[in-house]
Amino acid sequence: MARLPGRARCAGFTLVELLVVIAIIGVLVALLLPAIQAAREAARRSQCQNQLKQFAMAALNHESNLRHFPTGGWGWGWVGDADRGFGQQQPGGWIYNILPFMEQQAKHDLPKDGRPHEHTDPQLEGARKMLVNPIDILNCPSRRNGVFRNVEKVHKFANNSAFNTPTEGPMVGRSDYAANAGDFHVGGGVSGPGGLTATYTWNTMDKVGLLNPQIGLPDGQYYSGIMFQRSEVAIKHITDGTSKTYLCGEKYLDTRSYETGEDTGDNETWCTGHNNDNLRTTGWNDGAPNMYLPRLDAEQEDGNIFGSAHPAGWHVAFCDGHTETLGYDIDPLVHRYNGNRHDGNNPN
Repeated sequence: MARLPGRARCAGFTLVELLVVIAIIGVLVALLLPAIQAAREAARRSQCQNQLKQFAMAALNHESNLRHFPTGGWGWGWVGDADRGFGQQQPGGWIYNILPFMEQQAKHDLPKDGRPHEHTDPQLEGARKMLVNPIDILNCPSRRNGVFRNVEKVHKFANNSAFNTPTEGPMVGRSDYAANAGDFHVGGGVSGPGGLTATYTWNTMDKVGLLNPQIGLPDGQYYSGIMFQRSEVAIKHITDGTSKTYLCGEKYLDTRSYETGEDTGDNETWCTGHNNDNLRTTGWNDGAPNMYLPRLDAEQEDGNIFGSAHPAGWHVAFCDGHTETLGYDIDPLVHRYNGNRHDGNNPN
């Protein structure tokens, strides 16, 4: 019997070969990961823009049916109440008012009890359910999941506490989108009346934004946008053209406060009335016009401006329903004029 040749070499990778393969895989991952992340962000941008489109179409349906765009509500001390209609008597903000026009009638009617001049237990409980279960499209997918912890150190109407809601609740929803209130910033608004039986002398402006001179602001200053405190602006009031005037867009936020509600431009609810949680302006300051430009979210609080978590730009819907992605370096004058519905300037 012939002798077998020497011991056969065992098949397999050497340590060097294994390290080379691992290195190649690492290089491929490093090359592919940015592309994957970019593709995911592109998908998130597309979803965010589509959400704004839905808001715009619902607002236009509201205008078509009721002859004015959604009102901005009473103030940060109030949320929506279905028994109080859709105009100046409605305390809730613009998102609350478009719910029936985006197949969310049941959500809109949760606070309904048939008694518009009272705060009943069924109405308060319905408002609570509405606040803690917001609609799905309120939040930008690049920013957060829409649910937040209560934060005690913000002012007493923070989160879901308001005149016509229960005073306590663990979680509420907020929105990443704001309506255009105009090109002049007059603050975040007021809390609204102290009760349903109060007279309406508290409001600072009429339905198209002219300011009440009794509050001491200079003559000629007004909310020049589309939605604001007790507004009833119609298409006929947009003399600069619906395709040249902002309707609503993404709002700027402090990145440190995404999940906490500590940003004072994000410490109320998604259906609160007039305040800077749900309204923003294109502003103007003769000394520093760039200060009101939209910005990429950062570690800085500014509850007055539009902005976004998207590095590529921020999304905005115009009053004709079309949406655009605009850069953060937009010309300050163009941005300002886009926020004013009737100043005679439409350079965009």
